[in-house]
Amino acid sequence: MQENQNFKLNQSTYALYDNGKPDCPYDYSKFSNLSDFSLDEELLAKFHPIAKKLNLSQESVELLLDIAYQMSKKQDEKYQNDLCQRQKLLIEEYNKMFDNDYEIPDKNSLKIRQFMAVADDAYNKFASPKLKQVFNESGLNFHPELIKMFYKIGSLMQEDNVFYSNRPPVEELTPAQILYGKRD
Repeated sequence: MQENQNFKLNQSTYALYDNGKPDCPYDYSKFSNLSDFSLDEELLAKFHPIAKKLNLSQESVELLLDIAYQMSKKQDEKYQNDLCQRQKLLIEEYNKMFDNDYEIPDKNSLKIRQFMAVADDAYNKFASPKLKQVFNESGLNFHPELIKMFYKIGSLMQEDNVFYSNRPPVEELTPAQILYGKRD
C-alpha cells in the first residue's frame, strides 16, 4: 500500500480534475486523516471525473471510498497472512535442508551442541543487532549455509583465539621460550 501521509487536496491537485478548473465538489478530508490508508492522487484524479460524470453525491463518493478503504485493509491483511505463511514454509524448508546437510552433525548427537555453540559464538560476536534483525525477519537465521558460515568463523576464532570471548587470550611466546621453555 502506498503511503502518502497527510494527504490534502491543493490547487495543483484540483487542476488535475477538470482541465485546470478548480472545481471539486467532493470533500475527501474524511479519508485524509486515516493513519493506515492514503488516497493516491493519481487514482483520485481518475476517480473524480467519473464520479462527476455519474453525478454522485458526496455520500455516494464516501461510500465508494469507504469500500475501497475496507478492500485495501482486507488485501493488506491477506498479504500479511500470506507473507507469514510463506515465511513458515521457508523456515520448514531450511530445517529440512539443515537435517539433510552432510557437513552438519546429527541432531541427536553431542557434536551438534558443540557445532551450534561455536556458530552461535561467531554469530553473537560478528552479527550486529540490525543484521540479526534482518536474519530473523527473513528467516535466514535458519538457513544451513549461514549456520555453517558462522561455524567456520567460530572455528577460526577458536584456532587463533582471536576475539574469542569465552577463553583468555593465548600468551605470546618468543621462539626461545618455545624451544627452551618459559622461565618464570
